[in-house]
Amino acid sequence: MLRFLHKNLIQIVRKSDSIETHLCFFQNPSLKSISTTPKGNETPKASDFTVSYLVNSCGLSMDSALRVSKGFQLKTTENPDSVLSFFKNHGFTNTQIAKMIFVRPRLLSSNPDKTLKPKMDFLRDVGFSTPDLISVLSKNPSIWTSSLDNQIVPAYSFLKGILGTDEEVITTTKLSPRLLHNDLHKNIGSKIRVLRDHGVPDSSIVAMIKHRPRVLLNVPLDRFPNAITKTKAMDFKLESLFFYVALGSTLSLSESNWEEKIELYRSFGWSEDDIRSAFKKQPQIMNLSEVKMRKMMDFFLKEPGLGLSVVLNCPHLLTFTWRRRSFRDIQSSMS
Repeated sequence: MLRFLHKNLIQIVRKSDSIETHLCFFQNPSLKSISTTPKGNETPKASDFTVSYLVNSCGLSMDSALRVSKGFQLKTTENPDSVLSFFKNHGFTNTQIAKMIFVRPRLLSSNPDKTLKPKMDFLRDVGFSTPDLISVLSKNPSIWTSSLDNQIVPAYSFLKGILGTDEEVITTTKLSPRLLHNDLHKNIGSKIRVLRDHGVPDSSIVAMIKHRPRVLLNVPLDRFPNAITKTKAMDFKLESLFFYVALGSTLSLSESNWEEKIELYRSFGWSEDDIRSAFKKQPQIMNLSEVKMRKMMDFFLKEPGLGLSVVLNCPHLLTFTWRRRSFRDIQSSMS
């Protein structure tokens, strides 16, 4: 009997200790110290402290916090607390803050007044609305860690010199915030010179910057001359805005990838003339993944009332999200 009471008493004490520990954990959201009590004279590990702060103050999941803590450590909460307060006071949601910290944890070491606020002030002064500003900065937190004077301002000035107005720059950078923290003079400027040297009009160049900026940012310069020549050879008119779509598709594929796509279409019965004609009607068919290509072609070849001729007449059908389209939707799009 005594052994039974002793055993139950130990279990009650253990449960009580566990409950008290968890209560302390939730009653200290500021986490000035880590949530678990160290044994004896042990000093809490910096990684434990960092993980606790990332989870409880920044809103990261435990897995995300552990990943971040491998390359970033906190010693105190004073500066991180001021950074979080800055974001919250300027309208960023908890979800947006968590995402920014996960992508750029060193934001927690920033000086809000000296490094964060000036960037918001500049973007607001050129015309970004508060919702747009929050959206752009939360989607691409690398802007926060870029130099205002050496990267952001020169990039913005470069874009305005080409696009013409603040409104156009804002619209474009909302779609591709990466433009604001790139050396555009070096990266895109050299490619624009090649485009102009080959006779591509500014209207097509502006369209590429506005709608296909990733191509200009990511494709190596040495691929541009050949891609321009190939696109011209397919009888696209340089003055047509459709030219930039075709050029973007051509640039985004290496020679080997281009040939692989050609072979894939041939496997479904397309001739060289078929591929050329379809590409002129819808250049983006060459940017579809192999999986998407096969699914769409299988669908059109097997569906009663459709077939290869339908696709060749309306190649844009291949770009549809086929699971969300009914046969009636396809018929109406062809009419």
